[in-house]
Amino acid sequence: MARRLETRLLHYFLLITFAAILIGVEFYFEMSRSGLWREICEPALASCPHLDAVIDQQSDAHSLGRLRNKIVIMFGVLTLVVAIVLMMFIKNITTPLQRMVNVVNKINQGDLSQEIEVQSKDEIGQVGATINELATNLQEVAAFTTTTTRDVLEKLDAYLETREGTAEGTPPQLEEIRDDLTSLLGFVESFKLR
Repeated sequence: MARRLETRLLHYFLLITFAAILIGVEFYFEMSRSGLWREICEPALASCPHLDAVIDQQSDAHSLGRLRNKIVIMFGVLTLVVAIVLMMFIKNITTPLQRMVNVVNKINQGDLSQEIEVQSKDEIGQVGATINELATNLQEVAAFTTTTTRDVLEKLDAYLETREGTAEGTPPQLEEIRDDLTSLLGFVESFKLR
């Protein structure tokens, strides 16, 4: 389960990264387009015609190139930071979930002694604590069932012993009940308790 979740989260990250790269590429080519500086400054030139002589197109193109390169670097750094944050996020979600899945599978196989180490108080920690409570409750039910079944078997055996010497004998239903209780006791005792 956690691997599928991790894969899904990685796909989301790749989509975000792809979108950021497309935006960066579009911006890079737009900034590289010739005549961009003139388009940017045209409104100012229209209101102040004497600025045309002041504008040095070569140094402005160089400034525009530096700005373009800085923006490309910013997109690269942003993509790297998003990748690091997302990887940390993925590990913080999927690693505890995978541990929980492993513990729950062992509990499902009858090992009620398993316990999840709760390391946080967020929703994942709450799920871990709830699973621990569930395992504790199952242990209590198993212990109660074991004790009760043993008591009933002892009483049934005592009753059956008193009936053996009588003319009526032992009813077959009581033998079936005894066998069922013995099976139940064997099943419950197969659970590994703390």
